[in-house]
Amino acid sequence: MKRRSIKRLPKAHLHLHLEGSTRPSTIREFAELEGMDVGDGNFTNLPEFMVVYSKSAQTIRRPENLKRVCRELVEDEAEQGVWWSEPMGVPQYYWERLKLPVDEVYAIMKEGFDEGTRATGTEVGMMAGINRNFGVDGLFGVSTVQTAEFAVRQKGNGVVSFGIAGDERIPPDPFGPACDIAHEGGLLLVPHAGETMGPESVWSAIKTARPHRLAHGVRSIEDPDLLKYLRDNQIVCDVAPTSNLLLGVAQDIELHQLPKLIDAGVPVTINTDDQTFFGAMLCDEYRLVRDTFGLSDYELAGMARVSALASGAPEATKQRILKGIDAWLESDPDEDAQQ
Repeated sequence: MKRRSIKRLPKAHLHLHLEGSTRPSTIREFAELEGMDVGDGNFTNLPEFMVVYSKSAQTIRRPENLKRVCRELVEDEAEQGVWWSEPMGVPQYYWERLKLPVDEVYAIMKEGFDEGTRATGTEVGMMAGINRNFGVDGLFGVSTVQTAEFAVRQKGNGVVSFGIAGDERIPPDPFGPACDIAHEGGLLLVPHAGETMGPESVWSAIKTARPHRLAHGVRSIEDPDLLKYLRDNQIVCDVAPTSNLLLGVAQDIELHQLPKLIDAGVPVTINTDDQTFFGAMLCDEYRLVRDTFGLSDYELAGMARVSALASGAPEATKQRILKGIDAWLESDPDEDAQQ
C-alpha cells in the first residue's frame, strides 16, 4: 500500500540537543583537529551515554566550528522535512572554552542557524538550557538564574524556550527562581521529566516549572491521575522513541508508552533527542511509530500539527506549517512513501 512520504510532511522538531545532533563525521573531524580521543561511542545506559556525549561536545572548541555545527544542524533538519527546529543549546558550555561572554557565544550560534535558514528555509528558535547536574550555580560561573536572564534577554532574537536537562533524580525545586524568570519573560518552559524517573519527576516538574511541554514524559502512563492532568491542561510530551529504547526507558518498541499517551488524550510530538548517538533521524522516528503502531497518515499529520502549535515559532510560521500539513493530506500517496 502506498503512503504519503514522511519526508514531505511539514513538521516541527522540538526535542533535540545541539551537540547530540552534530554530524558524526564533523565530530570526528573536530576530534582529529584538536588531537582528542572521543572513544568508540558505545554506551549501554544513561550514565555511559552522558560520558560519550560530553567527549563529543568537548571537540567543539573554536568559534567557526560552533557556527558550523549550528549551520549543519539546520541543513540536516531541512532534509527531514522540518520547517521549524527548536534545538536545546547551552551557550555557557562554550564560555570558558571560547573565552567569550555568553551573549557573544550565542551570537556565533545564531549566525550559524541564520546561515542554515537562508540556505534551506528551515527556521530555528533555540531552547536555552540548564543542566541540573551542575546545581543552581551552573557551569563556569554562569548560574541558572543568569542563564534564565540571558534567555529572556535574547527573546525576540531567536531564543523561544527554556529547558531543564540532567539527572532526574535531582529535584527541580532549587531551579524554581530561574523558571520563574523564564516564565515572566514569556518563554516556553520545557523540563526533562518522566524519562529515567517515574510520575513523581513529572509532578515535581509541574510544580516547579509550570511546563508548556515535557521532554519525554513517557512514564506518566504509570499514574492515571497524571495522565488526566496532562490531558486536561494540554501539556505536550515531546517523545523520542529510539532514545527511550536505547537507554532502557522502553524495553521494546512494541511496548513503548506512546500509544497509551495517545489513548489518554495527551498531546504528543515525535522527536530524536540525540540523533547523532541514537542513529535515527526524524523521518526514521515517524516511520518507526507509523509502522509499529499502524498509525494512519491522518494520525501522523495530527502529531505534526501538535509540533507546530506547541512550538515557540512565530504565529505566521505555525500557520504556514499547518497549511503545509493540510496540503500534504490532500496530496495523493506517492512512490516516495518509504522516504
